[in-house]
Amino acid sequence: MRKTVLILFLLLNFLSLHAQTASGDIENYAESIINRMPGSSVNNYIQPTTANLATWKSIINFILSDNLTDARAIASPINYQITEFTDTSLNPNKIFYVLEEKAIQNRYWGTYIFSKNPARNNLIIAAPHSKFDTNTGNQAIYCFKNTLAKAVFINGTHRCNSFTSSNCYGTTSVCGSTGNYKISDQAHNTTSMFQITTEVLYSSIANAVFVQLHGFAKQSNDPYVIMSNGTNKTPSVDYAVQIKNALLQEDPSLTFKLAHIDTDWTRLTAFTNTQGRFINNSSNACSTDATATSGRFIHIEQEKEKLRDSVKDWRKMSNALKSVFTSTLGLDENILETSITIYPNPVSTILEIRAAKIKSVELINILGKSMHIYTNNIQENAVQINIEDLAKSMYFLKINTGNSSVIKKIIKN
Repeated sequence: MRKTVLILFLLLNFLSLHAQTASGDIENYAESIINRMPGSSVNNYIQPTTANLATWKSIINFILSDNLTDARAIASPINYQITEFTDTSLNPNKIFYVLEEKAIQNRYWGTYIFSKNPARNNLIIAAPHSKFDTNTGNQAIYCFKNTLAKAVFINGTHRCNSFTSSNCYGTTSVCGSTGNYKISDQAHNTTSMFQITTEVLYSSIANAVFVQLHGFAKQSNDPYVIMSNGTNKTPSVDYAVQIKNALLQEDPSLTFKLAHIDTDWTRLTAFTNTQGRFINNSSNACSTDATATSGRFIHIEQEKEKLRDSVKDWRKMSNALKSVFTSTLGLDENILETSITIYPNPVSTILEIRAAKIKSVELINILGKSMHIYTNNIQENAVQINIEDLAKSMYFLKINTGNSSVIKKIIKN
């Protein structure tokens, strides 16, 4: 009997592991997920609990540290899995980590795909309304694959799926009569995995820029593209203007409105977008518009016929992002990754980190909370930190060189 149970246990583990690997074209794989997404007014979407959000932070940190074993262990109880996907349509083949809900869904928190070896480590692409804004989900995946960005986020249901309204400030009429956004609207709810994933990557990746792709029905006085950094302020590095100029190289017939330049323009300016508020350092991302801009949130509303209708249109956005976000940051991170030495690990007292041009080292616990940032006593490309007083557990080190950063896992014993 015991032997039978053991064999069954091993078989189930094998099948589970096998089910979390796949190969083919990441566009086709993601498209099948988008096609299964539930529509509006069905009330499938489940608001995550505080405990769910804490677990999710840990999952994202594990993925960023390339630790799929621990990520899978804590993802499974909340009905998620991490599929290691090999894209055989690319030459050379590329590996992506797909954080997705299991086949029988009951949460609908969205799908999050990460490049194992990104070419553009500071570029994150998102489509929070892929079921509502036609083709934006497929466009986001296309851009992600062809730029080899760090990550792409896709929502899990139609934005009007839930019957429950969000507590966050802002109103809309897209779900019927004018009222608060629904909790299933990932661009307007801070209690969501979309928001938490944004916050973790913003804090973990130096100079990360978040590009959200949206779509709108063009009215007679509208341009083809409405862009916003989430405020009417001009940042020191203006990615919105750079993307506009790159899009004009792809299609000179495009017309634009930019909220921080055309300050009398008020339609679809994304000031109530909760990810944008967070990235722009709002005092409360749920309720308060940002009063300054980091320049690292770019909200792009696109008319359908010129930018969203087909692959040839998606290519314009992909090429523009390629032009603005060069691959050098990805290359720098690969160099940094191979040049880091951490000793000893596991560690009980003094940990030494060696890498070229260290600016700071941040210690992060398993829940994603920053414990300490070390900036002093960094000499000769090395820093020593004393973790004797920390509880025995797993921690993460975010090692920042100024131009790039890498997350490494350590064990305190």
